[in-house]
Amino acid sequence: MLNILHAIEAELPNMLRDTPDWTNNGGWNTVEVDYHPPFVDRLWRQCGDCRVYLHKIYPCEVIEALFHPHPWPSAMHILEGSYEMAIGYGKGMETPPIAARILCNTDFRYEMTNPDAWHYVRPLGAPVYTVMVTGPVWKREAPRADRKLQPLPERKVDEMLEKFRLFFQ
Repeated sequence: MLNILHAIEAELPNMLRDTPDWTNNGGWNTVEVDYHPPFVDRLWRQCGDCRVYLHKIYPCEVIEALFHPHPWPSAMHILEGSYEMAIGYGKGMETPPIAARILCNTDFRYEMTNPDAWHYVRPLGAPVYTVMVTGPVWKREAPRADRKLQPLPERKVDEMLEKFRLFFQ
């Protein structure tokens, strides 16, 4: 997945040139992930068999951070900020023990390529900006919102696109 992340990041300057027209956001979809901390402002778009996500992740308390598996293989790159990440491993939806905690800072990259890998991220002090790519969905349960999540307000989309353009100019 890290090789896919690298290739997608090479294309992001072109993707970020797309200007939202507010009927299709220039190809970017938006969602406010607010069903569980840490809250996330998310832009995403399909790229072949993969999806690329641009995240602004807000700080939360350690007891609030959602410890979860992903329903797809993924790779992440921290563009700005730092977060604590806990890592665990377990089948099903029973929360496994935390096996490790690490501090991840700007320019840190990692992948999660096993369906039974779990993690949480907890931004430290300020929002964290990341790029994430995901592959095809596994047959793996993962936490989901119990309601339809809302799109981001236009102001937040504009702010995020401008911020990410600065990262990838």
